[in-house]
Amino acid sequence: MSSNYSVKQITSLYGSCNKCGLPNINCLCDKAPKIKTNAMIWILSTEKEFYRPSNTARLLELVNPDSTEIFLWERTKIPEKLIANLNNEIYEPFLLFPIETYETASRKVEYKNTGKIPAFIIIDGTWKEARKIFRRSPYLEKLPILSLEPAFKSNYDLRRGVVDGNLCTIEVAMEVLKINGEIEYSQVVNEFFNLFLKSYKAGLSGHEVK
Repeated sequence: MSSNYSVKQITSLYGSCNKCGLPNINCLCDKAPKIKTNAMIWILSTEKEFYRPSNTARLLELVNPDSTEIFLWERTKIPEKLIANLNNEIYEPFLLFPIETYETASRKVEYKNTGKIPAFIIIDGTWKEARKIFRRSPYLEKLPILSLEPAFKSNYDLRRGVVDGNLCTIEVAMEVLKINGEIEYSQVVNEFFNLFLKSYKAGLSGHEVK
């Protein structure tokens, strides 16, 4: 996805970093650990979502740059590179999406490593935005669906109206890494995510994180 954008500032006191989304005083880019997961994580995001400072897809790309890619979703234009990836036989793609209807239930599968490179597709955005992308993206129609049923409450509390039981994008990524047996990498991502939450909340009031 193009880096030619400006993340919305969360405080008027400081400019924001366009990579991690935080005020410059709390920028985490130099503190991000670097991992390379066996699983590919492809994130489908609207431009509106990607520019939000509370977006967590950018965090995952910062920590796991070689195995994470963010694709821009547009109503009138298909993400050609994502389509090419889906047609590449070296990958075994799975769509992460809650089971809501009979149609989606019929596509639900249990994860099994087939020997190909697993590629987990996560729709990034609010629940309303995610449903719109799901309905209006024909290239997602035949993909097998993985539906997570987390036994824990999301730690993501940076937005109002978050639906109980739903995970934010980076939390979904952590869960699929666990499914793929990459427990240690999932823990690394979780620690960085927690640091982001702490830094974001400090930045709201213009404070440097301690």
